[in-house]
Amino acid sequence: MTRMEHLSLFTSCLLLFVFSILQSASGLIMSSCFGTNKSLDIDCGAGFMVHITRTFYGFSPTGQCRMVDGEAGAGCTADDQVNYACVGQRSCNINLPTGQWGINVPACGQRSNYYQVEYTCVLASSVSDICQQGQLTAQSGYIMTPRYPASYNRKGDCSTTIVAHPSQKISLHIIDMDLEAIGRMDCADLLYFNDKLRSITLCGQRTNYSYSMHSNNLHIELRSNSGRSKGFWLYYEALPPLPTSLLPPVVEENIVNANLPSEDKVSFQRQENGGEQADDSDKGSDSIIMTTLGYKYRSTVPLYRSSNSSGKQLPFAAIAGGVIGTLSLVLIILLLLLFIKWCKERRYYKAEKILEIRNPAFRSSGDFHENQEGNAYYC
Repeated sequence: MTRMEHLSLFTSCLLLFVFSILQSASGLIMSSCFGTNKSLDIDCGAGFMVHITRTFYGFSPTGQCRMVDGEAGAGCTADDQVNYACVGQRSCNINLPTGQWGINVPACGQRSNYYQVEYTCVLASSVSDICQQGQLTAQSGYIMTPRYPASYNRKGDCSTTIVAHPSQKISLHIIDMDLEAIGRMDCADLLYFNDKLRSITLCGQRTNYSYSMHSNNLHIELRSNSGRSKGFWLYYEALPPLPTSLLPPVVEENIVNANLPSEDKVSFQRQENGGEQADDSDKGSDSIIMTTLGYKYRSTVPLYRSSNSSGKQLPFAAIAGGVIGTLSLVLIILLLLLFIKWCKERRYYKAEKILEIRNPAFRSSGDFHENQEGNAYYC
């Protein structure tokens, strides 16, 4: 190769890399008017995965076949809740309704005249396998089951733990989930996650659903008994974003079996005395929220952080609250004592009133010894 050919190849690779980053980071839009196209065909290219963020019907008074900011009636949309099986694949084909009009949009009382898809193309190599990563410390990232979007075809448990800065909390977004359920009250395969303050267990189908966790530590587990399901694809993000001057913490996490092969990795053990129940009420079609399993795992990350700076004073609100609470308790005790005293006095007064009421048939001994003037005898 000549020097010019090397330069041309290097430039092509650089442009391809920059395009890949931009394609993965920025949102893409594809839309069409009804009657113009029969389907919307999305192709992210080799090495990328389709992530559909939103699909909706809309009405455009000017017939622009897409939502235009600032246009009259721009808010005239109705979200489509269809779970597309092509999520996670390289390409996606979405069939459009036939005819010139779609569904009725309740927001404006108009019949929709276009359909729009918002999506991103995610670099497949940037997605972490839950059975291969024992701990994740990046500020954001994707997590998937083995071989997703194909069936993971394995039994057993796999887990990973997300550790963010102590000042942050983790937001978990379920892009796609398809785990086999047994009837309406049990799960053959399940997704379990725990932030040390609450735990949630899910199975069935779910798409584009978010959970705001309460700590900077989130444990995620796949528990499989069948291995026939598609699995799940998740996205997490640590919030709020860290300042550029703040370095990420160095956290040592003791993950059980972290060095074992992926086929034999088991990070949790079921407790003998059962588990707790999920404390969140969830919505979602064909999804089951199960009783969470009780799990034990060893971790060096404390549940509560203790501060070594003893010179810090309590805030005014805490001091005022403590004083008010103490005074309220003293007042309640005094009122209780007054009430008890009043009850005793009332009972004693009532007893005296009863003694004062004489029985008509009763005569005191003084009546028989009354001295009657003019009589020489006593009765």
